[in-house]
Amino acid sequence: MTTIYWVSSSDELAAAIGRAEPGSSILLADGVYERNEDYIIEGKVGSDTAILSIRAVNKGKATIAGESSIRILNSAYVEVWGLHFQVGQRESIILDGSRHVRIARNRFEPRQVGAEYSLLSVLGSGSGWNRIERNEFGPKTDLGPLVVFDGDGEQISQHDVIEYNYFHHIGPRVVNGLEAIRLGLSGISLSNGYITIQHNLFENCDGEPEIISVKSCYNTVRYNTFLNSAGQVTARHGHGNRFHNNVFIGDGVKEEMGGFRIYGNDHHIFENYMENLTLDALLIDGGTYDGGSDGYPEAPTQEELRKHWRVYRASVVNNTIVNCRHGITLGKRIPYAPEQCVIAYNRICGKEQPAIYEYRPSPAVCINNHKADVADIRCPAILTRIDVGPDSN
Repeated sequence: MTTIYWVSSSDELAAAIGRAEPGSSILLADGVYERNEDYIIEGKVGSDTAILSIRAVNKGKATIAGESSIRILNSAYVEVWGLHFQVGQRESIILDGSRHVRIARNRFEPRQVGAEYSLLSVLGSGSGWNRIERNEFGPKTDLGPLVVFDGDGEQISQHDVIEYNYFHHIGPRVVNGLEAIRLGLSGISLSNGYITIQHNLFENCDGEPEIISVKSCYNTVRYNTFLNSAGQVTARHGHGNRFHNNVFIGDGVKEEMGGFRIYGNDHHIFENYMENLTLDALLIDGGTYDGGSDGYPEAPTQEELRKHWRVYRASVVNNTIVNCRHGITLGKRIPYAPEQCVIAYNRICGKEQPAIYEYRPSPAVCINNHKADVADIRCPAILTRIDVGPDSN
């Protein structure tokens, strides 16, 4: 039998979390739940028919404040729905060694305090199959990526989905450490994530050069929209990632608006659309370290893992670039130019620039890329809002 806990204070919420079993629902009345220690959900392992649910009675009207995280430890089948987070100096939600957790329809609006923190972190051994969906993240001026996947130091969380979220107004600009999403770190970058980032809207995400920073292998970034965002989607570390059917729209004025920046082996970039960008639409960069054709050198050092790895076998196909300051660029960094890449059937139109610009001769394979008339180009549908669906879901 399902147990329902009705709570209206932070103490009642903490007590209900301690008592609740899988299949229970904790319902938060409208109000502010301020606390300076974590709400800890630990060892609560349910199933797809026995979910421990923490929900606002009225979406967005129950506010978690203070310096407290909701920390979900070694648990499975937990849901956090409809809360408004105004937490200071630390994560709002931490998933630690947990699986099949759903974080949905929450608003993450941190108090700007000048500290460094993330809004949502996924870490720990055995983490995976979590779903981050239909949330709002931002504004954020403080340092720290908004959403972080760090794993357990050796393996990144696997098979997670981040979809239909709205990331917005991140900045002002810093050199490093204010990404919208970071998938991994250099130390776990050779582990496979199989994480999917899809159908999200990124607007005015100006925090740093990497809007999405991929630092692991075999992830997918697809069907996302980037509006007037100063940065690029970057395959910073790792191999075998797929980037397709994304739309980048700039205003042609704001500096540093780009598309993709790529390092590592066997990435696929296809069917993306980029318009009015002021940075490279597609940068298949050179490297400062050659990780080899197979991409898995024996016992790489931490220093080597942090370097920009040479690109091997990137496939860049059927992308459309319209009125961008720079189109497809190969090999800015030295000394290792991209190798064995296929760059084919891309359409570049508008500005007076070559279809492909090579900083240095590269052993890439370039086939039938062409300049096109802008009148022949049609922009695909873009996200201007996130369809959150019925409030009951």
